[in-house]
Amino acid sequence: MASLARRASADIKTVRYPYFVARQSTSGRLPVYNEFRAGTKATTLIRNVDGNAGALRNDLLTSLFDSARRPPKIIIRHGKHVEIQGTWRELVAQWLLSRGF
Repeated sequence: MASLARRASADIKTVRYPYFVARQSTSGRLPVYNEFRAGTKATTLIRNVDGNAGALRNDLLTSLFDSARRPPKIIIRHGKHVEIQGTWRELVAQWLLSRGF
């Protein structure tokens, strides 16, 4: 019984962030997309954020867009989607990969 408990505790990883961005089950890609509305409005969308999406928004503003002269608007939609003004898909995906997602 004790060996089972030790093995189970070794399999559990520590929680590093109060949010989680799961990969797609079929392709294994991160759920980060560019969307264009009305032909000209470009947004980047991070879908299906589990946990605290507000913490993800704050981390994006403080670590990814901190040196931007004019940081983009970041909005939380439906509690699980984070929408960023502009086309930032590749930059956001690389940032998520660097954080272990």
